[in-house]
Amino acid sequence: MLVPGSIPNIILSLVTIIICLKKSILYKYINLLLRFSIGALAVWFIYTKLNIDFIGNLNDVKFNAQSLSLLFLTIMLLFVNWGIEALKWRFAIHRIYNISFIKSLRLTFTGITIGLLTPNRIGEIPARAALLKSESFKEIVLKTIASSFSQVVITFLLGGFGLFLTQEYFDLGLDSFVLTIFIVGGMFILLLLYFNMKKFAPLFNKIKVLRNEKLIQALMEICFKELFILLMYSLLRYLIFFIQFWLVLKAFGIELINVKEIFLIPVCFLFASSIPTILISEIGVRGSVALFVFGVVSGLDIPIILASIVLWLIKVALPAIFGLYDLKELKLFKDK
Repeated sequence: MLVPGSIPNIILSLVTIIICLKKSILYKYINLLLRFSIGALAVWFIYTKLNIDFIGNLNDVKFNAQSLSLLFLTIMLLFVNWGIEALKWRFAIHRIYNISFIKSLRLTFTGITIGLLTPNRIGEIPARAALLKSESFKEIVLKTIASSFSQVVITFLLGGFGLFLTQEYFDLGLDSFVLTIFIVGGMFILLLLYFNMKKFAPLFNKIKVLRNEKLIQALMEICFKELFILLMYSLLRYLIFFIQFWLVLKAFGIELINVKEIFLIPVCFLFASSIPTILISEIGVRGSVALFVFGVVSGLDIPIILASIVLWLIKVALPAIFGLYDLKELKLFKDK
């Protein structure tokens, strides 16, 4: 997922800077160093939290029939999760490109495969459009960004609400009232940005790579109803991977006994989505975030780390394996 508030206003207002910076070798090395550093810090955090015989305690993690059943159900929900994403993407691009559900699902999986090689898996967005081999590449990318941003909005709305409910568990250095204002204000701004995407059309004319009549038309066609439907798809998908995380935690013996503890799951998603990662650091980051969040209510450090790793394997790694089949469809070409 993307960094908070990065789409559409902030991401569009930063596009010019990013395009220029990406031409700089220095930027590339600094960017890579930053993400490696985050991964190293995440691993260090896990190490200092454990500070015990990891292998010895790993052997103490026992599975029973119920645990295996919960993990099996989590794997089955994988297809529901990404099936909803495929339906959402199909809906997002339907005015530009008509695609079947099966093909949408297959290309969604392949997008994950390609996205793994990019920071925060952002490469999924252009990868899907490239796999369609359409002349409307930029327009499809734009619609895919809108679809992905709807998921970001839901993640931060529910994550913010979860943080409001569970703020007593964390020492964030902010007064409760100030934190509440910050969360509510952030939610309002995020929704305002999301439902006013078409107002950024004038900005496109100022950016050479985005100065395209069809692209601006595609942006202007994004209406409130379409954005709302995308948001509902994203909410439904969010509920699925919320259940997946709860099932995996339960399978590893981590019980969330009340509403506040259950809302630590959205907080975990919020924090994990806010940290820039690459493939090498992603597992470490997610493990450290899960340990930081759920460590406030459970002393089962190793099961928490294992649960986050298993969830990543089920949600991301397994679909990426499925996506290998359609990699042959990806061809590099110059957009006209």
